[in-house]
Amino acid sequence: MANLILWRHAEAEMQSLTGEDADRALTKHGRKDAAKMATWLAEHLPENTEILCSPARRCLETVAALQQLNTAKVIREVKVVEYLGVDSSVSAIAKQVCNDDVDKTILIVGHQPNLGLLITRLIGIQAGACSVKKGAVWWIRQRHLFSGSAPQTYLFTVQQPNY
Repeated sequence: MANLILWRHAEAEMQSLTGEDADRALTKHGRKDAAKMATWLAEHLPENTEILCSPARRCLETVAALQQLNTAKVIREVKVVEYLGVDSSVSAIAKQVCNDDVDKTILIVGHQPNLGLLITRLIGIQAGACSVKKGAVWWIRQRHLFSGSAPQTYLFTVQQPNY
């Protein structure tokens, strides 16, 4: 499995002007939280991180905070993928992002409950699903304790904009 960084979109308005869930925009507070987390991510992401984003407006606005920090040295491109959309499933997401490349890092910008369900699936939590707070980042890594051993999956860090 690639190293996965799961970033839930920041706080969004309760309803969009169109009435469509996918059209909900970030609130002022959400934009502020997205900028905080983008700053943290910009400092910690490996340069070759693949960034995948839900097509929902609130996710696009969340990841835009990271893109605004692009420099001449680091250009972070975002790939918008339907399997991270509001109507997706954790199975569809896992099918696309879980692989054998432990050297790869993927940043996913998406939605609850699928992010929490994916975390639960990957780190083997037995009771219920994780609750990923708005704007939070969960970083899951894999490592081999020794050559030829089965990979060990673990939670590396959780960062929240309010703390």
